[in-house]
Amino acid sequence: MLDDYLELILRWSAQGENLEAKSWLEKNGLSTSRMKNGLLITGSRSQIETVFSVSLENRELPFLLPIPVELQSSVASITLPKPRSYHL
Repeated sequence: MLDDYLELILRWSAQGENLEAKSWLEKNGLSTSRMKNGLLITGSRSQIETVFSVSLENRELPFLLPIPVELQSSVASITLPKPRSYHL
């Protein structure tokens, strides 16, 4: 369970896209994909807990993650959303 794969949603601040922030996330072992107003960030649970200095144990979703100092000037929010529910 510690290495569950997670997806986070990053929303840029009013300044818009910041390639240095994207690069910082990738240097810290996370994958990123561009979205209209932000990034889709993916990684293992342990990676995300390490990069964002947070425990995800027993968190109610959606959950706003703390924004690291290195990203604060360009990021409005980073959210761990509720997982999608698929009905077959």
